[in-house]
Amino acid sequence: MTIVNILIAVLSVIASLIAVWQFSIYLKDRDRITWRVVEKSMRTVITTMHRANYRPDMIIGVGRGGAIVAGMLAGNLGHVPLFVVDTELDRTTRAVRANIRFPNLLPDVSGKSVAIVVGELYSGEDLKTVVNFVESRGPAEITTMSLFSHPATSITPDYLGKQTKHPLDAPWRMTDIYRTRRL
Repeated sequence: MTIVNILIAVLSVIASLIAVWQFSIYLKDRDRITWRVVEKSMRTVITTMHRANYRPDMIIGVGRGGAIVAGMLAGNLGHVPLFVVDTELDRTTRAVRANIRFPNLLPDVSGKSVAIVVGELYSGEDLKTVVNFVESRGPAEITTMSLFSHPATSITPDYLGKQTKHPLDAPWRMTDIYRTRRL
């Protein structure tokens, strides 16, 4: 074996070790959430709601993750009426703002107890925007719920399934487009 071959082999081993180390850092910096964790967190929320004797008149899911979680919650609370509000984040300014898409589609919430649900909270802008929008429509009560919450969020939900320490990859975020687009 020549010195060049030995040098190439050593460099290959070093590069492989660096790649494994970088991958382990990536995994440490994100909480990987499985469907089993989703189920356990949802059961925690449902149990807490039952103990509080809380059953909303309507559940509003916020965004795509909120649509999934709100559907699970509505079904497991006894087929509570469900609606979804789609939002998009505006990152054109320094402060991230959420905008409601198709706001005229919201049904009448006046005098109703409304639970507003997100799948996961990062900044909290989606949830705050929808809470303010629904409040302007005159509900009797608004509660908030998130299955997962990041510590840096600007809003604390009334019901929370699990607090995470790091950004997370929820199991409904299956493609890179979905994983990175909203974070």
